[in-house]
Amino acid sequence: MRTAKITIVTPTFNRAHTLKRAFDSLLNQTFKDFKWIIMDDGSTDDTEDVVRGFQVVSPFVIEYHYSPNKHKFHTVFEGIEKVETTYFTILDSDDSYPVDALEVLYKECEKIENQDEFISIMGLSGDEEGKVVGDEYPNGGFDGSIFEMRYKYKVRGDKNGMFFTKTYQRELEKFDYSGIPKGIYIPQSVFFNVYDAKGVKTRFINKIIRNYHKDENDEASVSNTRWSGKNRYGLMLGHLSFLNAYQKQLFPYPKALLRNLIGYQMYAISQNKDFSKMIQDVKNPFIKILGVILFPFSYFYSLIKLLD
Repeated sequence: MRTAKITIVTPTFNRAHTLKRAFDSLLNQTFKDFKWIIMDDGSTDDTEDVVRGFQVVSPFVIEYHYSPNKHKFHTVFEGIEKVETTYFTILDSDDSYPVDALEVLYKECEKIENQDEFISIMGLSGDEEGKVVGDEYPNGGFDGSIFEMRYKYKVRGDKNGMFFTKTYQRELEKFDYSGIPKGIYIPQSVFFNVYDAKGVKTRFINKIIRNYHKDENDEASVSNTRWSGKNRYGLMLGHLSFLNAYQKQLFPYPKALLRNLIGYQMYAISQNKDFSKMIQDVKNPFIKILGVILFPFSYFYSLIKLLD
């Protein structure tokens, strides 16, 4: 068996019915030097039996790790801490890869000489028919930040890619997430915002490297429960992380600043967060003052959007 160069990390919760699709897409990859780590986040279906079946027939190494449910945010990080290969990807348990996805990403990673300055290669997502979800990147792709991609170039839609393990684990080691609650939705952007704002680079390429599959009737899908009341704490943290990570970088983008400030206050109100604490947790003095001014609007907006 070849030495693995890539690790695929898959967090999963009650997705026994979709894991075979992910497994089949890995079997069909043109690039073969990888291993698969499956992080079972407390599934109560037959996920373990399904994975054990994969292990019997798989030509590549499959590691299976079970833990009580703590939700994707913590489960992903625990999986990444187990990665020993140079590169890794995160494949959701209900998605799949085009046949050349790992080959495309690996070759692109290998082109970069100063890998310590980069954290990822980010490609595009495609729907079940192979059409690009959202927008392509400008200028045929570029090196830069997620913030630039979203706000300077206004690129929309889910994206996916491959990470440089050394850089990611270096940044993760600096990130204290021990106080973030387990068992509820927390957006991964709470971490991404921090390293992205520091100037750690991403290379954006116009290649579809993930197939996104809709599972509209699946109660385990985060996309179907994200906006429910139980997820509002995580949404509050997401907005706060955005404001505190980018700070002055936000001033040329007033819409993004206002949207995230009002979003933060709206979800903080839904959590009964004390007003003084709400303002105190914002780091930038100007944004603090703006928060005081906007609070009455945020309060009435929260009544309309959240408390009906």
